[in-house]
Amino acid sequence: WLKLLALLKCKISASNPQSRDTAAPADSSSRLAQAAMSAKSKMQRMADPWQGVSLGGWLLLEPGPSSPLFGEHPDPETQDETRCEWDLMQVLRRKLGVQGAAEVIQRHRERHITKSDFQRIRECGLNAVRLPFGYWVVMGPNEGEPYVGPGLEFVDRAVAWAEECGLQIVLDLHGCPGGESGEAPCGRRQRPPDMWQWQQWNMEQSLKALELVATRYRSRKCVTGIAVCNEPSNQVPLTRLCQYYDRAINTIRRAGMPASRVAAVLPLFQRPEDKFARKWQALTGGKHKNFCFDVHCYHCFENEFNGKTAAQQLRAVEANAEMLRTYPMVVGEWSLALGQATWNTCGEMQEAEIYKIFGLKQLEAFKEATHGHFFWNWTERPDNTEWNYQVALERGFLTGPSPALPLWDGKGEDPLEGRFNPSPVAEPGVFYGDKVCLRVFYGRYVDVFGSAVNAQWADKGTWQYLRFCPVGGGKGRRQVCNGDVALLRAHNGRYLSVGSDGVISATKVASASSRFTVHVEHSKALMHRGIVYLRSKTSGLVVDADDEAEGLFTRYEDFGGWQQLAVEKAAPMVRRDVETTSTSAKASAVEKEVPPTPPTPKNRRRAPLLETPAGKRIKLMSKSPSLASLSTKAPSRMSSGLSLASSSCSSNRSERRAA
Repeated sequence: WLKLLALLKCKISASNPQSRDTAAPADSSSRLAQAAMSAKSKMQRMADPWQGVSLGGWLLLEPGPSSPLFGEHPDPETQDETRCEWDLMQVLRRKLGVQGAAEVIQRHRERHITKSDFQRIRECGLNAVRLPFGYWVVMGPNEGEPYVGPGLEFVDRAVAWAEECGLQIVLDLHGCPGGESGEAPCGRRQRPPDMWQWQQWNMEQSLKALELVATRYRSRKCVTGIAVCNEPSNQVPLTRLCQYYDRAINTIRRAGMPASRVAAVLPLFQRPEDKFARKWQALTGGKHKNFCFDVHCYHCFENEFNGKTAAQQLRAVEANAEMLRTYPMVVGEWSLALGQATWNTCGEMQEAEIYKIFGLKQLEAFKEATHGHFFWNWTERPDNTEWNYQVALERGFLTGPSPALPLWDGKGEDPLEGRFNPSPVAEPGVFYGDKVCLRVFYGRYVDVFGSAVNAQWADKGTWQYLRFCPVGGGKGRRQVCNGDVALLRAHNGRYLSVGSDGVISATKVASASSRFTVHVEHSKALMHRGIVYLRSKTSGLVVDADDEAEGLFTRYEDFGGWQQLAVEKAAPMVRRDVETTSTSAKASAVEKEVPPTPPTPKNRRRAPLLETPAGKRIKLMSKSPSLASLSTKAPSRMSSGLSLASSSCSSNRSERRAA
């Protein structure tokens, strides 16, 4: 079935009008589609797919899921929480000694998860739990490692409680010997990143740990899955990873866990699912039964998801559904966390409403998964809605009917954009002199302070306001159009200008280097939410942003993702007395203000409010849909989008701790 699907994708690609290849005949594509559907129907779907939650933070420690343990034992030098179990153990040993540290871990394991948690999980209507553990819980730590183990009695308890409560349980080897990555989810976060090399992962010892677990629990009917590792680094060569998975399945089966009852869970982390599936099929020849690829569908990591609008996030969920229909899969981890741009592209919708729509649409998509899904996580900080299942459920974000979305064929602007992010003023067109904000590809807005031009905040406020100005002035109100040459004037009266080094700064006087040709994507005139490219008239290069370097630049001739700027009209704001003075006085007054500088400005989660010149916060002045009003009639079919396993599942949870 994998070969048929790969061939079908090639045919579909050939039919794309942008492709140089000749399109395949319609009847040929139809036959291939039917064959692919037939192959898909033969895939082994679980009779009772997992609908569960992870018990992270219990037998492998992480700051949020293990709360309040990390907060009770901060690094004595910085008073900050440590980032992984390894570092926490080092702190505990220095503070309490080896025995004292072991006692702290023992108490945590005794109290953090109890039988009552399993009972409540069942009462929530779930049918499964995923139990992450480090290899040291099974075998004890290797020499020189600070972990506490073995502790198989706690795995015994988990299996017994699952059995007593009528829950399935997936045993998840979450931290392998040597680490399957250099990140916190496997137990030890190593920095700089090149401290860890993939050859440090001891695959032989990992197989031994899987053998011990499979042998010990082979007679327990509640054990219906074993995950052979978690989030393996993309440094691991694909062939080596597939070989390890092949041997891991053989090990589990030989130990007495048959394919008829226990699924083998194989993480895809940071790998395109189609490429992985082809390699897996070529290596194994289809000999294995009852396995599933594990994807972690997060929408809050990396530039792609930080840059997605609220509407784009929901379309990404639909694309995930298409992926889940195509391959045998489990969504091993998911949450309600969303990227930065979401919260400035949802109009007046309340945070709770966004979470509910997002949660329900994900649950609807996950019904397509052959092996189900697990929310991350059961325990978290008590005020954490996005990652704490109990809080999210209590607030109603995971119950109720899934709202229908307007159909879209992928052409033109998505109608969902207009419903989520309408113009904050009656006129949606962008005219010369209108106050606008420019959003770069990683979800932050261009800001100007003095002469410095950056894109470092997720807010839309004073320092983000810009205006398109016609070259040489001009009379009358005129809309910005494709091909126009324009100036961009900042809130402080300065003009964006290209320096001799290609770096953009704000100058007091407009010059030839301040002129940009405006290229409007898919439209003749610029509208609210429109995408533009700004090409320097002096150099011919296109303005781009860089998530790893502060500033805006002109370095390439490309019209690509780095160069896209989303134009959003600003909401009306309250005036203050200084605005009745001269232009120069206003600019001077604004420039003397010092913007706030929190410790990690680039990790700000959201900023759905505007800051007025008086320093007050006001809601965006716009109307947006309620949960019940998202459905609409449309003449076109729903766009399936592209598969997102390699992007939505591309980052591990250690990155969210900083966020």
